[in-house]
Amino acid sequence: MVRIIRICSLVLALALAFASPAQARRDSVSALGAYVQARVADGAGQSEIAVPAYAAALTAEPGNQLIALRAYREAVDAGDKTLALRAVRQLQAADALPADARLLIVIDAMGVNDWKAARLALDRIEEQGGYDFLVPILRAWTQFAARDADPVATLTAIPRGSLTSSYAGEHRALILIASGKRAEGVAAIKALGASDARMVPARLATAAKLYALKDKDGALDLLQGNDVAITAARQLVEAGKPLTGAIDTPARGMGALLARVAGDLMRDRVSPVALSLARLARIADPKSDQLALVEAEALDANQRDGAALAAFRAIPVWSPFAAEARNGMVALLQRTGRFDDAVALARTAISAPGAALIDYVRLGELHIRADQQAEAAKVFGTAIEFARGKEGNGNVPWGLWQLYGSALERSGSWDKGREALQRAVDLAPEQPGALNHLGYAMLERREDITKAMLLITKASALRPDDAAITDSLGWAHFLQGNFAKAIPLLERAVEIDGVEPILSEHLGDAYWKAGRRVDARYAWAAARVNADGETLVRLVRKIDFGLTAETASR
Repeated sequence: MVRIIRICSLVLALALAFASPAQARRDSVSALGAYVQARVADGAGQSEIAVPAYAAALTAEPGNQLIALRAYREAVDAGDKTLALRAVRQLQAADALPADARLLIVIDAMGVNDWKAARLALDRIEEQGGYDFLVPILRAWTQFAARDADPVATLTAIPRGSLTSSYAGEHRALILIASGKRAEGVAAIKALGASDARMVPARLATAAKLYALKDKDGALDLLQGNDVAITAARQLVEAGKPLTGAIDTPARGMGALLARVAGDLMRDRVSPVALSLARLARIADPKSDQLALVEAEALDANQRDGAALAAFRAIPVWSPFAAEARNGMVALLQRTGRFDDAVALARTAISAPGAALIDYVRLGELHIRADQQAEAAKVFGTAIEFARGKEGNGNVPWGLWQLYGSALERSGSWDKGREALQRAVDLAPEQPGALNHLGYAMLERREDITKAMLLITKASALRPDDAAITDSLGWAHFLQGNFAKAIPLLERAVEIDGVEPILSEHLGDAYWKAGRRVDARYAWAAARVNADGETLVRLVRKIDFGLTAETASR
């Protein structure tokens, strides 16, 4: 009965919204039926039904803002530019455009080289706000195409430290190269930093443009580093195969810009807006594999699982972004409880002709999450051999040695695990994670506490605000009986991260040893909130009976 009432209430509300004061006209009833069908399909994620239903409702009720707005949202969500523009025109006539809809007007104007319309739309965005920080960069692209102003000067004039400036550098470089100023553009791209992962798409786009200009050496010079997409692109160029993805038109520049903003929003967990921008980016540049990946990631972030999986699968196996797409698919399958499917896909990936090191790492991490440490160690060991074959023995990443050593020690092979963890430290003596991992593993086994203390002290100096490292240092002092030094460090670790149970447990143990029994039980009780398994059992016993040899933390 409740379900029937809810449906009837929805239909009644919609009927009131669409009916005329006197009597519902036949076309209004038709619009209502189409709208209801569209909303139901929309809610069920059935875009193939929702889009034509919204289009029918839009035709039947051309002046209805509610229908136009819903049609616009669904059309963007489905990547249907035609319906989206129809809805936008109606909303524009009613002066009811949402902020992001003006971005679509710019995309449409760029697609037909109507630079006057593009400039007018950009002026309106600037006046309306919301996406005004994008305007100087998009204006520069229109200036580049229309040849009516200096786009580089426009970008150079953007104030440093502004939100716009964080995106302007890469577009300045891309426009320089597209304008024929190759040396300046390459220098500008290199100045952005090879270690910044956010710059990978711009480096790939620049390399693709250079390669298209028959500058193979210049392309390879930009494709240096261990990023999986960069590595895949380098292999394509070395093999003489096509490398797509050049950004040399306003539409492609706009797509790249919207995708970058969408990626930043996903990192900040602003997923619905990120999805809209990712969809608009794809409308601007529908052939870009990189934008397809961002779109798939945005769908995944919004838990649109079926659509996300299809989007990941649509990225070609030869694309530089294929490995990242596989990574996304595996993570999605695991998140949705399809562990066997995730493992099967990961195993298929490592046996494929274009297998990359990340494919091995992905499979190993799946086994770690399933607490199959011995299986993980086998995979990471194979990955090391793969890396040796690809890069040479000296270029196996230190992080891979750390993953291998961690899996070995957790599977009970401590001697081999220690050797692998030491190898990671030898390769990366300034990496706090490698130093702390080996040091804490030694503390757990009460092995060479002095050496462990040296490793962890160095890690702490390199990363003083890291909760895990601060805890390790406090625990090392605890194991040496120096409770006066241990307690402040352990308290600091809990201040930084009050969720991780082992940190509060360590603090409780230190309080107990220092004679602060009440404080100890409070700390253990706090740890118990997020604990499970053996840790939870141990904490309950500590709270009831105090610290004993059997309940001591590792």
